[in-house]
Amino acid sequence: MSRSFDTPASQITDAASEELAENRIAARLLLGVAVLLAVVVVAVVIWGLPALTMIGLGATAIVLLLLLAYAAGF
Repeated sequence: MSRSFDTPASQITDAASEELAENRIAARLLLGVAVLLAVVVVAVVIWGLPALTMIGLGATAIVLLLLLAYAAGF
């Protein structure tokens, strides 16, 4: 059982830096999703439902590639 006063200072700073790195990654992911959503909305407004169909086909292909990579052990 570890108490907070038994924890070395280097572990505390490592934990803080890891949390900061995780927060940065989360912010980048959320920003990426927001940008992708904005692009989808603009594409649907400009080209209508055919754009939504093409985006759906592209997303299906990406999911298929991710599943194949997972099955291959990457």
